[in-house]
Amino acid sequence: MASALDPRFKLSYVSEDNVAPIHARLTSEMARTAPAAMAEMGPTTDPHGEPAEDAPTTKKKKTLGSFFKTAEGAAAATQRLSPLQEQQAISSELQSYLQSGNLDSEEDPLDWWREHQRLFPRLSKLAKKYLCIPATSSPSERVFSTGGNVVTCLRSSLKPENVDRLVFLSKNL
Repeated sequence: MASALDPRFKLSYVSEDNVAPIHARLTSEMARTAPAAMAEMGPTTDPHGEPAEDAPTTKKKKTLGSFFKTAEGAAAATQRLSPLQEQQAISSELQSYLQSGNLDSEEDPLDWWREHQRLFPRLSKLAKKYLCIPATSSPSERVFSTGGNVVTCLRSSLKPENVDRLVFLSKNL
């Protein structure tokens, strides 16, 4: 699913059999994160992510009451959509993202998501969640290396449960 959120690849390397389950999973996760994503957009945007007309460009001094007004405005913006409209907005956002062009393979996908966060608020939340996971196997390789150091030619007759204990102790002491 993380490859679908990478704007460099999207669904390029996914077989046709896996496209529907990935699409369904993305839609369900977007539905779960929809209120949080829409609340982050703030009151200067409408529920579809479009900038509101006559948005103030000058900075005004904020008071404590203004923070409460902002929170109420964001909550009201997320409550305007019915469940059917919300589902249509999610589907529309996902289709719009998938139809947009791919990013160059040398570019940073997190920078792309930062720039397009307003266009795809729900998907950007998921991208931040999944693209921050490093694609490495270093921890598992370290455990196998430790296992190789524990089980030597002189200790080749150790029982598996004793090897597990020794590796555990070696990694945790």
